[in-house]
Amino acid sequence: MNYLVLFFMILVFGGVIYLRAFLTRRGVLKVMEVFRQRNALEMSGAKTLQELGLSLPDFLQKITKPKDYKQSALQMLIKRGIILQTGDGRFYLAEERLDPSLNMKP
Repeated sequence: MNYLVLFFMILVFGGVIYLRAFLTRRGVLKVMEVFRQRNALEMSGAKTLQELGLSLPDFLQKITKPKDYKQSALQMLIKRGIILQTGDGRFYLAEERLDPSLNMKP
């Protein structure tokens, strides 16, 4: 009986990790799609987060809507140097820095 409970707990934990990774990857692809649709692919076409529709949600939106993984995906892409920021606070996608596994167009 104890082994069955342990197996179930491991299965649930693994499922949660897989689901989080899946949702993050989907968020990354959606963020890249937004940059491509708005033609923010080089410094001259850089846009603000408001123009891209990726600004932080307000408090009411955070508590009333399910978690949106686009914000965490955006932060991850910025930290990895795939999304770059200009001096005046606009952002653009540097496609040449993309990992080949993410370089697919949705």
